[in-house]
Amino acid sequence: MTKSTFCVVATGIMAVISMIGCEKKEYQTFEELDNANILEYIQKNNLTVQQYKETNLFYQVLEEGTGNPIDYKKTYPVVYTVKSLDGVYNSGDTLSVNNRYAEFFGYFPFGSSYAGSAIVEQPGDFKEVIREVLQKTNGKIRIIVPSRLMYGRNGNSSLGVPPNASLDYVVTVHDNFEDYEEVVIQKMIVDRGLNVEDFTKQEDNIYYQVITPGEGDAITADSTVTANYTLKDPAGNVKDSGTDVAFNLAGGVITAWTKIIPLINKGGKIRFFVPSQEAYGIDGGRDPSGNRSIPQFLSLDFEVEVKD
Repeated sequence: MTKSTFCVVATGIMAVISMIGCEKKEYQTFEELDNANILEYIQKNNLTVQQYKETNLFYQVLEEGTGNPIDYKKTYPVVYTVKSLDGVYNSGDTLSVNNRYAEFFGYFPFGSSYAGSAIVEQPGDFKEVIREVLQKTNGKIRIIVPSRLMYGRNGNSSLGVPPNASLDYVVTVHDNFEDYEEVVIQKMIVDRGLNVEDFTKQEDNIYYQVITPGEGDAITADSTVTANYTLKDPAGNVKDSGTDVAFNLAGGVITAWTKIIPLINKGGKIRFFVPSQEAYGIDGGRDPSGNRSIPQFLSLDFEVEVKD
């Protein structure tokens, strides 16, 4: 691993952006504005970061990677937070469906194989920092990225990113996602005002609570049932719901339904939290038109009442 020995502490960073203080100017170039904002942010927050090679990106390894070497052409579940240095834009909720990525790492953060984008190494972009510095999965890294390498002068109004916004990313690249999802599910339960201790955990990391066992016929893994249901994402937003919907548990439903619904009888009601590997997996779910209806590697919250 090649690391710059340039530690950004106190006035050390001035060597990188000394041009901004050499003389007074009536205006700043785009690059000078970026550098000045980054310097101020680092000093204000007392960050110990390093410059990446000869670029204007700065990084700090928060947790060393312990998994497999990161490969541009492999798919990883990536979870991140990001905020503009001025705090105007702050996407800091790792339960948000917007703060996740699962694709070939070479496309991160903008590209997509579905869009036909090529995997191109662009020297100095921040996925290069992750691959070269973090090196391995299951690690966490902070990267401060100048606005000119992100959304530029115009920002991104749809996301709420203001113009000329340099960004502070904290990125975790996962390999074994099961351990992380268990933490996510426990947080989901607590965030709903429920107690984790009231749920039974299965070996597949599904957490369930029988609300009403039901007094009707037993349900098997190949039963057809009519049910009312509500599906929520990790942040508690309703993603789907239905009333008196017929389901065949032997086909057309996610694995978790086949495993969990037979735990009650007809007339019963059950709540269960599902890791993505028992639902729509790393690819997410798509509607008949091919549009992604369920985001990638999303843990899910179901409440199901079987009517008949």
